[in-house]
Amino acid sequence: MRVFVTGGTGHLGSHIIPELIAAGHEVTGLARSDPAATALSALGATVRRGSLEDLDGLKEAAADSDGVIHVAHRQDLLPTGGIDAVAAAEVPIMLAYGEALAGTGKPLVAAGSIGSPGNLGRPSTEQDRPCPRARSTRAPCGPATSWRPPSSAWPSGECGRRSCASPTSRTARPIKPVSSRC
Repeated sequence: MRVFVTGGTGHLGSHIIPELIAAGHEVTGLARSDPAATALSALGATVRRGSLEDLDGLKEAAADSDGVIHVAHRQDLLPTGGIDAVAAAEVPIMLAYGEALAGTGKPLVAAGSIGSPGNLGRPSTEQDRPCPRARSTRAPCGPATSWRPPSSAWPSGECGRRSCASPTSRTARPIKPVSSRC
């Protein structure tokens, strides 16, 4: 399977890429800088240069893959707009992926580690408490919550995919899990 990964050098992605490669998948990682490209190559991924601001590039990369794992965020927005700006920047990204993947049956996995307990020396899990700073940015406390974008975000009124992620701000709407696996 050809998997496109954003955030491949970050807290989550640096664990995800080696796991995918070990399982026999071909991984392409998004890199916006030379150091990120070098790090992705060192993990064994093919490098695709670009940024989260290039929605056409994200759509193209999604269409060229068999699945997408999106674990990046616009970290550059945190100092000026906080978590709300980061969450707002995710909406057009998710809509771009939705447009590129609509009707294909290709999976999209989206997650983030904003508000995570930080560097634990291992991947964080649902049982780890978020960092104290997360409470001041309105990130959820405690275990991850399942959510999906509002149905108005999808042209047909519903994306038709199972959605399971941890919301990072008040803009995400908690819902009941759609399966016991969430």
